[in-house]
Amino acid sequence: MPRKEPKEVRAEKYMKILKCSYEEALKVVEDDDIIDAGGRCDWEKEPTAEEKKVMRKARMADRTVTEGKAKRTRAEDEDKRKLVADVKVLLEGLGADVNVTNVEREIEFTYNERKFKITLSAPRGSNKKD
Repeated sequence: MPRKEPKEVRAEKYMKILKCSYEEALKVVEDDDIIDAGGRCDWEKEPTAEEKKVMRKARMADRTVTEGKAKRTRAEDEDKRKLVADVKVLLEGLGADVNVTNVEREIEFTYNERKFKITLSAPRGSNKKD
């Protein structure tokens, strides 16, 4: 992410805050840029193998391993099943060729040589019974 201010302006701010020379403040700005880019400054010591291992572990996210994906089960809606069955009987009584494609949701039928499809839906919150 590029800085909005040039290095010289940021160095002048550091001079006032840290009460140091312009060269020292410019070095702080350059070191900040290196660190922000993910690099290592010349004054930083190289981490030991043990420190590298700890740093790698700290960067890793905790993971929980599960045995396969849990299958979600949905409760059958007896009201919708009954409505679809009743609509099927009604349409057959009118002489339609009826095909139930989903027992709780969809009916396709042919009436007077035209194809139709009825889709039944129950909006959320409409399952309250008094």
